[in-house]
Formats: sequence, C-alpha cells, structure tokens
Amino acid sequence: MTEPAHRLDLSQGLREAAAEVCRRVPDLQHVDVHRVQFALFYSRKAQRVLTYARCYPLPTQIRRIRKRWHRLTPVLTEAGLEARYILAFAWTRFWTLEPRERLEVLVHELYHISPHFNGEPRKFASGSWHGPGRKWFDRQVRSLTEQHLPTGLEAQFPALTVELQDGLKVKGQRLQVPYWVAITNDAQGAAS
Repeated sequence: MTEPAHRLDLSQGLREAAAEVCRRVPDLQHVDVHRVQFALFYSRKAQRVLTYARCYPLPTQIRRIRKRWHRLTPVLTEAGLEARYILAFAWTRFWTLEPRERLEVLVHELYHISPHFNGEPRKFASGSWHGPGRKWFDRQVRSLTEQHLPTGLEAQFPALTVELQDGLKVKGQRLQVPYWVAITNDAQGAAS
C-alpha cells in the first residue's frame, strides 16, 4: 500500500505566518492566533469583485433581532478553543498574488481585529471598518508591513509562497460561516 502524498495545510500555514506577523507588528500584538479560525472559501462573487480575503468577527454577546434574543453559533478553532474571529482566504484568488502581496493581505485582515480582541471589528472614529476610507486603510496596512516586516519574511512560510500548479496537494479548513440562532427565555436568563 502506498503512503498518501504530503499535503500542505494552508490554514495551519496561514496561522503560523499570522503568529509571526503579530509578534513583529506592535499594532497586532493583541491578536491571539489560537482563537482565530483560518479558513478557505470559494466564491464566484469573490472572483468578480476582487476579494482576496475576509474577516468575520464573532461577537459573544447576545443580540436582539426582530424582538427576539439571539446568539451566534460557536466556531471552534483546530485547537478546540472558541474562536473570536474567522479569517477566510479566497481559493484560488488569494494565491494568484505575489508572496509579498499575500503577506500584506494577511496584515490587512489582522488589522480588522479589534484591539480589545472581543469578537468585534476594529472601528475608527467614523464607525467604519476602513476608517476615513479604503485607500487610507490600505496606506496604514502598507506602512505597518513595510515598517515591521522585512522583505523576504514571506519566504519563510510555504502558505504564502506556494505556487498553484496541476497536481498541487493542499488542504485547509473550509469556511463555515456561523449564524444567529434564537434563544429561549430560560437561556437568555442564564446568559445575563
């Protein structure tokens, strides 16, 4: 019986790259990558609108939606911890970028994580995820990347340097977006 071919785990590889990024970038040192789910998604819409990655905050508080209380279904990381965020990367679109651009997209998504690491997005005075605008946000991300991440750092992480080719053996956590579920009055009382 032949042994299965080695598969590059893109989710784990992105987590390892993110851990190094967060260690080096002061504005990202609040991120606990063990409580972030790294996943892959495929979407025709992502291909059309040039989406490379997404950040999904996972708030822990119950919320009132149409006169009923709801909570978000929990998401567990590979370590079995409840995730506070999901960072999802578009398969295969993200991997069409150059390795340094992939690193910058990773920094971009990590920068969306609140400094309080509370399952909410980072928001600016405008209340927006991108502050005064997407161009401003991209300049912030580029500055963080250039100031704290030396050129060539991306080469240390196969998930950031892998080339798409026929026969490529990869694996990764598939994105499963959580959803809001109504809770009963008994559960609401226990959650308060």
